[in-house]
Amino acid sequence: MKLSTKETLEIFARYIGKHVWIEDLRGLNNELTHQCGLLKGLKEDAILISYASRLLWMPVNDEATALYRYKLLLHPLSRLTEDIMATANSLPASGFISQYYVRLGFDMPVFIAPDHPGNCKTVAELDLADYRSPREILELNYSEAASTSQTSIIL
Repeated sequence: MKLSTKETLEIFARYIGKHVWIEDLRGLNNELTHQCGLLKGLKEDAILISYASRLLWMPVNDEATALYRYKLLLHPLSRLTEDIMATANSLPASGFISQYYVRLGFDMPVFIAPDHPGNCKTVAELDLADYRSPREILELNYSEAASTSQTSIIL
């Protein structure tokens, strides 16, 4: 399902302070394909990412999706522990529970707009999140490089 820039940014806004996977789709040989940074903010058509000791505004629009893919690095709900659930259940209002889980970085179902087909889907189901760690994402650079540098000889 293709989300608009506005819808994507509304989902990302819930997860400010969480890791973001930046995948460079251009396939340039001198740059790493997979990077991770922290989501620091957003504006009408971009996300602010703290990356390699600097802040970068990365565009999130139709033109940019041909160049980059962004995914939040979240935790699946299956990783909720008894302690986390007990803390959530002790909050003063039940409406705070999902906000608490989001703040901890768990992938929660979203509401986009009335009758929207993306309602009640998790961020991962909308293809905006991944459950791997930043380290696992960065290791993709080296596993892909190793697989492309191998040659086979047919005798």
